[in-house]
Amino acid sequence: MELAASAGFVALLALAAGALWLVARRQGSLSFGRGRPRGPAELIQRLPLTAQHSLHLVRVGGEMLWVVTYPNGAVVRQGRSFPEWMFEAGTARRESAR
Repeated sequence: MELAASAGFVALLALAAGALWLVARRQGSLSFGRGRPRGPAELIQRLPLTAQHSLHLVRVGGEMLWVVTYPNGAVVRQGRSFPEWMFEAGTARRESAR
């Protein structure tokens, strides 16, 4: 009888640990084993323009790319380097605060 109670307790703990692992994994806060491979590109911001058109700001290395997506394709435009862009954005923010 005592062995069955111990086995049941161990099974309950394993079930609770599995449920917690699934919840944490779905929320993206837990990654055991192989995670998603990280690439050199990073999405900075996405701005939906209409239901089928979006503007994406992407950083690839030190370069900024503007990507406009629409139903039949996309347009890519290279911008200034990220440090230049951040400097200009900070200067504009300080001037507008005056």
